[in-house]
Amino acid sequence: MKNPITNKKGVALILVLLMVSVIVVLTLQLNVSSRSQVHEAANLGDGIRVLYIAKSGLFAGMGLLSEDRGDADTLNEAWARTEALTEQSKSYFDGGYLELVIEDETGKININKLVAGNDFNGAIKGLLTRLLTQPQFQIQEQEIEDLLNAIKDWIDADSEVTATGAENAYYQGLGKSYAVRNGPMESIDELLMVRGVTRELFYGTAERPGLARLLTVQGEGSVNINTAPKEVLRALAPSITEDAANRMDDYRRNPANSLTETSWYRRVPGLENTAIDSVTVVTKSEHFQIAAKGHLGTMKRTIRGIVKRDSGKKLSVVAWRLG
Repeated sequence: MKNPITNKKGVALILVLLMVSVIVVLTLQLNVSSRSQVHEAANLGDGIRVLYIAKSGLFAGMGLLSEDRGDADTLNEAWARTEALTEQSKSYFDGGYLELVIEDETGKININKLVAGNDFNGAIKGLLTRLLTQPQFQIQEQEIEDLLNAIKDWIDADSEVTATGAENAYYQGLGKSYAVRNGPMESIDELLMVRGVTRELFYGTAERPGLARLLTVQGEGSVNINTAPKEVLRALAPSITEDAANRMDDYRRNPANSLTETSWYRRVPGLENTAIDSVTVVTKSEHFQIAAKGHLGTMKRTIRGIVKRDSGKKLSVVAWRLG
């Protein structure tokens, strides 16, 4: 028969080993939990920092626009040339930097002006047709007509389908159904909800530009000829070819040339007799989009804002969003 005292010692040893094991496991778990909390706190802090870097960019963009005192808005002004700010910002933020891009919304085509009442606005339809007919968009003539009909039906107030367009019956038959707007678009992103507008068409690809940077929902429909993308320049008149648009762009980027008059394009060789009469062109702008992206390590945060500038250079925020 075994000695009971020895048995008790063995049981005690086992209990001690179990307790030590439990303590070790709990200690390791506590260590992991503590490290996780430290990392979460650091990430939260960095997230706040990168957000404020982006916010500072938004305010910097508004400052550039409010300080603009020129008689015309052009691509030669400080608000349109923010590339150097990225390098400078690296000395402002410890371990982070800022990217800032300001676009003139008045240089784009107002998609809401495609409709006048419940009918097409012929001038804007012609403008959009010339835009989408450009080779880089790779869209067939019938596809363009279908697309414009669908956009018209999205915007106009009635529920009648325009030729090859689309009204509620189409959108409510989708897997994830929704109702047609039947009114002006509130954001250009809303265009993605319209039949025929793919993400590739909206955002663009390596081979073709995206509609997102050529269209807007802001303003009264005038186009600033000084800041319009070259694709929009080509759409202003049937006689403006790709080569002519390039020459117009070269002319307006030369600081020595005056751009206060809307007819300056007639001073460009080969465009002396060109007439832009399908849409009102201007040289001053009211609406601008500011995109400010903050960088901190691997973190990125972007703030986009649409601002309106009145005649007294006072700015008001029309819309803004994160991401």
